[in-house]
Amino acid sequence: MPRFFLYGEAEAKTDEHFIHAETLERRSQPSGWQIRPHAHADLNHMFVIATGGGELLAGGEREAFTAPCLLLIPAGEVHGFIWHADSQGHVVTFVEPMLRGLARREPGLGALFTRPSCVPLGRDGADCLRLAALLEAEMGGGGVGRSLLVEAALTALLVHAWRIARLTAGGGGAARGPRTALVTRYRDLIEAHYREGWGVARFADELGVTPGRLRAACMAVTGHPPIDLLHDRLLAEAKRTLLYSDLGVAEVAFALGFGDPAYFNRFFTSRVGCSPGRFRQGAAG
Repeated sequence: MPRFFLYGEAEAKTDEHFIHAETLERRSQPSGWQIRPHAHADLNHMFVIATGGGELLAGGEREAFTAPCLLLIPAGEVHGFIWHADSQGHVVTFVEPMLRGLARREPGLGALFTRPSCVPLGRDGADCLRLAALLEAEMGGGGVGRSLLVEAALTALLVHAWRIARLTAGGGGAARGPRTALVTRYRDLIEAHYREGWGVARFADELGVTPGRLRAACMAVTGHPPIDLLHDRLLAEAKRTLLYSDLGVAEVAFALGFGDPAYFNRFFTSRVGCSPGRFRQGAAG
């Protein structure tokens, strides 16, 4: 699976403040409006799409989208696109440490980049389009205070995206700060230990809360119980490993902390609708 710095460019180290913005057309039009599946080790993407649409390829699945919308792609996530030729918009790229730093101050921002997602933009999306255009203009300029303005515009863009995503998901009311912070800590702990076969009770114990309190926080912030967040992460990694590695199904199961490959098979099949082997064959075909 190709891994790039920016699409088509060799991997390179970035500093902890790296931000980049460009028009969608700049990189997609020369490649015939098709971006092959690839990944970036430490870079998050936010696509602010003004016109057009296409298909997002992620996790072995295709999701159609139509402008105006936001496409949010977490660092490390394998993704690709098939764009309509009339598509226009902006691509904002920034390093994972910047997101983590902002999420420590406002934990809800971290939830934006837990998985690839499409967020429709209504009338409130005009602010996102203006901020993305400002970012791109500043990236190509040399005005005084450029770096400060770029960071401020990125922060504002992320906050607007977060508000719109919450409204789209029916979360118009602001979630309580402590609950949002707990869910963010839970997601971070999942990322660190999802391969180790932990259950929700173990995660709750590590977080210093009861399973009931963790469930209440997850339901309030995400609308899903904590087991769903854990299973979503396991399933995303299972799909990536099946698609982009040569490991056998049993090896994938053990690598993800399943002690019994048959249980992994049932887990995968109940959520995807086909066995891991059929999923791999279907993607290859």
